[in-house]
Amino acid sequence: MKVLRTLLIVAGLASLAGCATSSQARSTKASGFLGDYRSLLQPGKPGEEELLVYKNPDARWPEYKKIWLKPTTIWDDPHWKLTKDDRKDLQKLVDSFHSALLQKLSADYTMVEQAGPEVLTIEVALTNGQPTNVELKFLSKGVPYGGEAAYLWTFITGKPPFVGEASIEFMVKDGERGSLLAAGSDRRVGADTIIGGTSLNKEYFDTWGDVKHSLDYWTDEVVYRLCALRQATTCLKPKQGLKLPT
Repeated sequence: MKVLRTLLIVAGLASLAGCATSSQARSTKASGFLGDYRSLLQPGKPGEEELLVYKNPDARWPEYKKIWLKPTTIWDDPHWKLTKDDRKDLQKLVDSFHSALLQKLSADYTMVEQAGPEVLTIEVALTNGQPTNVELKFLSKGVPYGGEAAYLWTFITGKPPFVGEASIEFMVKDGERGSLLAAGSDRRVGADTIIGGTSLNKEYFDTWGDVKHSLDYWTDEVVYRLCALRQATTCLKPKQGLKLPT
């Protein structure tokens, strides 16, 4: 069985070649994290914004020079069942996401730990995270017509079979008045990709690899969104799917 499994894995590698390691899902549903602000959300521009988004038309983004990034949380949703081990694993990813976002934002803003004038208060929560079924994803490559079946499944559901996914929500408020400046809800799904150029996507073998890739993407997206909103000229738009290093 181990030999057969290995052969199936090797045989499937060629069909897994590609670049994107995560992509925006077709739809999402806001959780209770946003509270009453959920009613303000509208569909974002496909491929350009979060799936659901709100932007205060009166916000004066260039005036904000500081950011208070509150600790990123895992939202407790009764429809999202997590074991203790799952929560522990996700907490590590969330903590890493928060640290990376803090570091990247500090290149453009002074990071503070309290509200006040010229401060953006940002709250972010992981509202859903589904693991990858690594074994079934591999085994599906050796099934006759597996490629066609996987393509059909992806076409119908918008998500490759057995991959993971993640959902995130955020609120941005004026640090002095507490008024809502922006809010959003987004969802990303994993891509059945193991090889990009000459590099190996090591996260492909990780149960939570697709969630990690999604969180990595969102760190760059947050930085880009804020850059564009303050009308800077050096904004780097993240790719729809993160590229593997070459």
